[in-house]
Amino acid sequence: MNNFDVIVIGGGHAGTEAAAVAARRGAKTLLLTMRESDIGAMSCNPSIGGPGKSQMVAEIDALGGVMGRAADAAGIHFRMLNASHGAATRALRAQIDRDLYHNAVMDILNHTPNLTVIFETVTDFDVYEKIVNNKYRAKSIIITAGTFLRGLVTRGAEKIPSGRLMDNGQYQAPDMHISDTLRAAGFELMRLKTGTPARLYRDSIDFSVCEPQPADKPHEWFSAPCAANDFDAQCFITHTNETTHQIIRENIAHAPMYNGDIEGTGPRYCPSLEDKVMRFTTHSSHHVFLEPEGLDSDLIYPNGISTSFGCDIQDKWIRTIPGLENVRIARYGYAIEYDAIDARKLRATLESKDIPGLFFAGQVNGTSGYEEAAAQGIVAGANAAAHALDIAPLELDRTNSMIGVLIDDITTLGVDEPYRMFSSRAEYRLHLRADNAVRRLGDMGERLGLISSTELAQKRALRDAGADENDRFYAGYIARAQREIEGVRRDMGLKIPGDFDYRGLPGLTNELIEKLSATRPENIAALSRIPGMTPAGIVVVLRRLRG
Repeated sequence: MNNFDVIVIGGGHAGTEAAAVAARRGAKTLLLTMRESDIGAMSCNPSIGGPGKSQMVAEIDALGGVMGRAADAAGIHFRMLNASHGAATRALRAQIDRDLYHNAVMDILNHTPNLTVIFETVTDFDVYEKIVNNKYRAKSIIITAGTFLRGLVTRGAEKIPSGRLMDNGQYQAPDMHISDTLRAAGFELMRLKTGTPARLYRDSIDFSVCEPQPADKPHEWFSAPCAANDFDAQCFITHTNETTHQIIRENIAHAPMYNGDIEGTGPRYCPSLEDKVMRFTTHSSHHVFLEPEGLDSDLIYPNGISTSFGCDIQDKWIRTIPGLENVRIARYGYAIEYDAIDARKLRATLESKDIPGLFFAGQVNGTSGYEEAAAQGIVAGANAAAHALDIAPLELDRTNSMIGVLIDDITTLGVDEPYRMFSSRAEYRLHLRADNAVRRLGDMGERLGLISSTELAQKRALRDAGADENDRFYAGYIARAQREIEGVRRDMGLKIPGDFDYRGLPGLTNELIEKLSATRPENIAALSRIPGMTPAGIVVVLRRLRG
């Protein structure tokens, strides 16, 4: 038997962060994944960052993580979104070269002490004894299975058991074992769904009728300036139109999302094109972002038109989009269903409440997105090492990090659709900015052995000036928020009557009033976790409760 402190199953964004941080904490760590190409794989859009997400990338970086460094090395088009807004809403986003990102992650893992990477399929798994394939044993195991648990690709009438369509056009086999093991261990599994658009050959697109989307020059970085990266890719925008939408409406009975062929629930905030057309009936067009999959790739990712339609119908409506009239399609879009656990069965450390030493991270917890996966990975990995080595855990909460918001949401509220992070989910979002992530979390990361003092000092030198400036700008808010945090913490257990009337309370939107009236949170702690709830809203409720 090969003994380890921590075994990580799955080499995606959650798995690589988990393995790297466990090893950094001194745990003898095994990362077990099916093939080398799984490492840091970007199965959907090759991009990192965006609103709510760039804050998490900054927090991962402040804790010594992988994602920010790899994105800086592999980014080919950087833009600061919401640049004209305040610092709390600005969000760095980068289009990424898939191959360069994979190479950057592999390089980081290869230079991480205490870490062994083995490419092997999991065929046997004992959750209690922490034994994998009857030859690897550990004190802690982390499951980061992505979309592979009973993964099922759907494209029109086609149904293909698969966890991913690979770059070579072959379907990667799903895992049919771990789901059964988890169900036998008492976990309730749900079916979730995500999707991806067709991939288009670059040389068949007429970019002359599309709108250029220029990169920032110079641009910000996720982690630190990368001297080796002077890449400059071009991105464009086009639009769907009424002809596109008419074809979709006429064929909606053939869309698996609408005819009942797809069981799983998809992400509301990243809908398929057919979902957009049917839900937003007043919209005559939708953006389509034409983004390269890499510097040397001949493929374009048309962001915004993911679909579950069959190939024949995709052929019809894709070519109604300006610039795509004569496009050649390399791979058609598809939907994918997969198993996920109910994350309410997990502690805030992402450890199972019922099975000590068993941790989960990423899409298996009901989330969607590379950044969300990586954020959970660094928490699960740090805490799996803590369990194995009997050292201090990493504990994040809603007041100190976006990662804390994410984990608190999924472990207390659960999910009924794939969870995606938005700034609006955080009550203290003006404090939880990307620019001050090192200030918020760096000391904790250094104390727990997640990041070295040398690396932390370098990050502080890069970030402190900007954080100082923005802290001064938000000084009044931050001081008030701190008072509110302290007050709310004192009153977390305060009961809310079942007939409490939220109507007429200042600072509560009609949507939030409706949500609160339906969910009826039992106390202030539960109230604070309602998506969209603000500190001011919590204070208003507290004042009403106190008379």
